[in-house]
Amino acid sequence: MTDFSRDIDGFRAKVPVTKEWAYLITASTGLVSDFVYEGARRYMDARYLAGGDSVWEYPDAGVGTLEMMERSKRAIGTMLGCAPERICFGQSATQMFTMVTEGIDYAPDANVVTVGEGWIGNRFAWQKREAEGLEVRYAASRDGLITAEALMELCDERTAAVTVNSVESDTGYRVDLDKLGTFCRERNILLFVDAVQSAGALVNDFDGSCIDFLVGNDYKWMMNFCGTGYACVGERVMPLIRWGAGWMSDAERFNTAKARLELRSDAGRFEIGYPNAPGIYGLGLAAMQYNLLGAERVERYVRSLAEYCIERAVAMPGVRCTFDIPRERRSQIVLLSFDSSIAATDEDFKAAHVFAPSFSAPDENGERRARLSFHYYNDREDIDRFFAVIEASRKR
Repeated sequence: MTDFSRDIDGFRAKVPVTKEWAYLITASTGLVSDFVYEGARRYMDARYLAGGDSVWEYPDAGVGTLEMMERSKRAIGTMLGCAPERICFGQSATQMFTMVTEGIDYAPDANVVTVGEGWIGNRFAWQKREAEGLEVRYAASRDGLITAEALMELCDERTAAVTVNSVESDTGYRVDLDKLGTFCRERNILLFVDAVQSAGALVNDFDGSCIDFLVGNDYKWMMNFCGTGYACVGERVMPLIRWGAGWMSDAERFNTAKARLELRSDAGRFEIGYPNAPGIYGLGLAAMQYNLLGAERVERYVRSLAEYCIERAVAMPGVRCTFDIPRERRSQIVLLSFDSSIAATDEDFKAAHVFAPSFSAPDENGERRARLSFHYYNDREDIDRFFAVIEASRKR
């Protein structure tokens, strides 16, 4: 079992791609660490070469699949600020989110409030219910940003739920979940949060922020392979969800002699069949590493990289921050705009070993945009390498 890193500086060595590349697209797809890769490979090799069900290795022991799942839930619960029995696993964050779009019977006169722009996954899920008759209200952006206040203003006495992204992927804006959660709890409105762009990089406090339901995925900030999502299901929303059931939903998993289902009292009731075990294992390892480094320390570090990126952008002609986001609402994601004097291409970045996002097509002002994102496997040199390419293209 590969040891975890006890400091952020040492962690970079555990992510092989960073030895050659400045990797700046984690908000799209993150890198995989050595302990996730090697742990999953050991299990797969044992299944392939020896057969049967192997064991999952940890520094203190090798355990079976069900115990591995419980360890992952404990680590993710610590990461999110919720009890482990609130965690369940599925195939993706979007699929898990349908637990509250498809799995809850909303009153005929109810409405839900969600973001009108940004990431499409959850919005599309609500639009399906909208086509079936549910009233969906979309908060519009102001100066490109969708704030807690914009969502709150759309709520009334018939609002059943509010949905928001903890960090909006298109802008890097971090919504005030404490304010929104307090507002919703005082009015008996359910609060659903997509934490894909924050979990594993920023502090999340499920209980403290009065969140009722939260989803996340594996392949961005959690440094895992694709194919596993997770949800944290709060006490208020758990009895409302109408979901399927299977042998994993039972209080006595693997007791095949039972004639009748005894539904589990925890969120495991929503785990219907055999899960993507390697994905759950990797999620747990990533959460353990995050918890060892410390949520506050990780957040300070990744946000300091974003602030350094903003400083470099402000100081360089032809570059600006696309949105004017107050410092307290900034995240580890930065959207930059480049005027026509910046001629950098994908080939320029590749030649410099900078794994950067492709620029958007020019807008009506001739500006192109690019979204940079910073994990704790990044450092300031990665940002300097990016801006070196920008500067060289400006002088051509």
